[in-house]
Amino acid sequence: MKGWETIKDRQQEVVRFLINSYQKNRLVHAYILEGPKGVGKLFVAKNFAKMLLCESDDRICGTCRHCQMIESDGHVNVYMIRPDGNSIKKEQIQELQSEFSKMAAEDCAKVYIIEDADKMSVSAANSLLKFLEEPKANTYAIMLTQNKQKLLPTIRSRSVILSFKSLSNESLIQQYVEAGVSQHAPIISALTQNIDEGIELAESAHFNSLIELVLKVEDCFVKTNFDPSIVLARHQDLIKEKDAQFLFLKLYMIYYEDVLKLKVGKTKDLRYRMYTAPLSSSEEANSLAICLKKLRALMDAEKHLMANANVLLCFDQLFLEMKGGFIDAI
Repeated sequence: MKGWETIKDRQQEVVRFLINSYQKNRLVHAYILEGPKGVGKLFVAKNFAKMLLCESDDRICGTCRHCQMIESDGHVNVYMIRPDGNSIKKEQIQELQSEFSKMAAEDCAKVYIIEDADKMSVSAANSLLKFLEEPKANTYAIMLTQNKQKLLPTIRSRSVILSFKSLSNESLIQQYVEAGVSQHAPIISALTQNIDEGIELAESAHFNSLIELVLKVEDCFVKTNFDPSIVLARHQDLIKEKDAQFLFLKLYMIYYEDVLKLKVGKTKDLRYRMYTAPLSSSEEANSLAICLKKLRALMDAEKHLMANANVLLCFDQLFLEMKGGFIDAI
């Protein structure tokens, strides 16, 4: 079947399963596509919809009005749900149910694609569950997630789970290098497996500044004993947006994952390999137990931000915990 060429080699088992299910009329009403960011989950989800709705007999053509509208998120029978802020809300699921109930063309396939499905609120997940428990004919749910365990067990049990393969780290880095990403290719490879997204990050001055901010903050703990909250305040323009706050934390987590590797004698596959001096200083300054505590503090800070905690308070607590003064959660 046409239309799968760009991803078939990387996700052969997933593509084969979906095509065979379609050709043998064995499609189910709900699928969970699980895998790291950038492995092609959204591409496959949209291709699934094109496979059902393409006007060409030799599907998927990619050029008919249905294929083009699906690609541009404009098809009336393909409903996209993305997080509204930090979560997917109950009202978004209810709107989906309302829209699909209005559709009169019962013989035409309907597909709803939920990106970051693990970010559904409890009420949104329960609302979706009711929808899944009473599936309508020719209606299909495609849920995308990086971690299926964050979805309700009852949702998982009513869905077919398709796991996407990751590229090996060195293979991905090589692809980035060949695409013109040089200095930060190892770091970017930990953030996304989508080459276009990676190139966009590499070309972003903001992204490079966030990496430098991670190093400046870490220097406060290792060398200068300067207050990291003051350093952050001086660069608050870099983290005024929510996405930037999460990216800063993710970059800091990746840094401490490298420090942890050094503590246990693993010198290969370091993401911050271009910053050997700071990494060595951090490795010397922290015990294995402290590295683990700092990683936990970074992950807790990420959870607090997702729960809409006060940003300044969240980072103040993070830095206090990284200094060793663990306090109650926000």
